[in-house]
Amino acid sequence: MTLVDLQRRFHAAVTSPGETAFEDWVPVLRPGLAVYRNAYRARLIECLRSTFEKTWTWIGDESFDAAAAHHLIVKPPQSWTLDDAGAGFDETLAQLFPNDPEVAELAWLEWQMQQAFIAADDPALDAAGFAALSKDFTEEAWASLRLSFVTGMRSRRIQADCEAIWTAIATDGDIPAAILLAEPRTFVVWRQGLSPRFRMLGTEETAGLEVLQQGGSFGDMCETMVKRLGAPGIEEAGRALGAWIAEDMIRQVMVAA
Repeated sequence: MTLVDLQRRFHAAVTSPGETAFEDWVPVLRPGLAVYRNAYRARLIECLRSTFEKTWTWIGDESFDAAAAHHLIVKPPQSWTLDDAGAGFDETLAQLFPNDPEVAELAWLEWQMQQAFIAADDPALDAAGFAALSKDFTEEAWASLRLSFVTGMRSRRIQADCEAIWTAIATDGDIPAAILLAEPRTFVVWRQGLSPRFRMLGTEETAGLEVLQQGGSFGDMCETMVKRLGAPGIEEAGRALGAWIAEDMIRQVMVAA
């Protein structure tokens, strides 16, 4: 057996979900190898605890550790850095807690907040910059305007009031009585300066964002808003655009030639 073969065999045993992974090893080695495997798992679970502190707090030690161990077995780390061990953990939690959507959604929020923090630096377009670019816009230019959002910005439809849960855990406050929302809402995560941010979007703002994320223009967004609200839809579209610029969500604007 070559060194590479031995290393591969050892790795397979350490990462195996079974409890008999070392049965075909020399008996004298089995106890030490089992200790190593337990330490390996414990270290990875500790990494997930540090990455998903609020999710850990929410579901408790026993449930979190069991979910983390399951995740590490079905989705073992593939990256050179342990920072990536939590990739897809929200998907694992969605399968393990199908009747408690806030668990997976809270984990998604924690993961995306960290991903936003390490995302590539994008100079956001500020209000002064947008005003300078748009001061001579014609009606046609406004209609054809397309927006690109900063790198690392992510959005998701959620069923639970993750904002209230997050705040309660962060401040040791009271957990909201109504965890589930009356209807699904959209959550958006991005980085403003050096600080990751999140907020829940309003219903109309969500509709506008979806148009743009699907490749639509600002004119398409306005049309969608007008269909939903009538004439006030134009004002609502402008308000949403202004909010995104003020919050450093917009990276670039483009107008069709």
